[in-house]
Amino acid sequence: MMEFKKKKVKSQTLGEKLKQVREKANVSLSEIAKNTKIRKLYLEMLESGRFDKLPPDVYVKGFLNGYAEYLGIEPADVMKLYEKERGIQRSMKKTRNEDQSIVKKNRKFELPAIVFTPKIFTGIFFASLVLLGGIYFYREVGEFSKAPRLVILQPTSDISIDVSSIEVIGITDKEGKIRINGQPVFVNDKGEFKETLSLQSGVNEIEVKAINRFSNEEAKRFNVSANYETDIAKEEVGSVMGAQDKQEEETVRLEIKIKDFPTWVLVTVDGKNIQNGTMLPGAIQIFEGQEKISVTAGRADQVFVKLGEKDLGSLSEDPVVIRDIVFTPESEGILLQEDEKNEKQESEVDNI
Repeated sequence: MMEFKKKKVKSQTLGEKLKQVREKANVSLSEIAKNTKIRKLYLEMLESGRFDKLPPDVYVKGFLNGYAEYLGIEPADVMKLYEKERGIQRSMKKTRNEDQSIVKKNRKFELPAIVFTPKIFTGIFFASLVLLGGIYFYREVGEFSKAPRLVILQPTSDISIDVSSIEVIGITDKEGKIRINGQPVFVNDKGEFKETLSLQSGVNEIEVKAINRFSNEEAKRFNVSANYETDIAKEEVGSVMGAQDKQEEETVRLEIKIKDFPTWVLVTVDGKNIQNGTMLPGAIQIFEGQEKISVTAGRADQVFVKLGEKDLGSLSEDPVVIRDIVFTPESEGILLQEDEKNEKQESEVDNI
């Protein structure tokens, strides 16, 4: 019985044929790429039949057309062979996808068995800590970049008034700080603030600035036009002091003027607080009392005083806080508080 030997029938692919023609012509891929402007990588994929790795068909056909023309092959024959091989590849891919889909449908869904061990509990605990830390950090970053709250309740916009002072009232963050024209203002534990400003006659520019614990700032500005005359202010202040018959009874009359910077000033007349707030540059206040006037200033070099008709200049040449400078009908602007202390000490020594 005769035995037949089986021979493998090999059919060349499009890529193999292109490579064979190219090698017979002794042409390199680099040379073809240079002359056809087709990337060498794309030429290698054409010869290896990796059409699915190439750009869309319209570009592949352009590559094949240029490649065939350069090698002297009929482009139409190349295109027919490409369409045939491409169709086979698509069909095989579709079959594989269908097979995989069937396998997935038949696969039973099973929940993995989870056994909680101390190690797993420890991992969950630390993962929770990391998550909470991340949330806290995210919130802190948000707070860090956020501007502070600043709500001005009074005045709400530019206004015109006929008195020499105005109250600025508003709300900010609980831990926030407030500065009005650069001067710090007290803020209570609810974030509320209220400050009385002494105004100069004319237009006063007021800036309220809120600063949070991250030093972020929010500012609001408005103008207050104060239309008052100094003589009228004198009469109003005199009535507040309860001055009586100035010709019959000797009184103390003190004029306070602020120079260049807003300054907090406390003025006590005959034991009553009459002025307690920020005075703006150029602001003038006149105070009259029967016994004494006491002045405390946050920045003494900005506070200029006139006792009666005598100009005493600033409370100090230095930008310091000065407290309880007392003026009386007999004084000329000396620190009577220090004299009172000395008298008290001398009295205590005599008693001993």
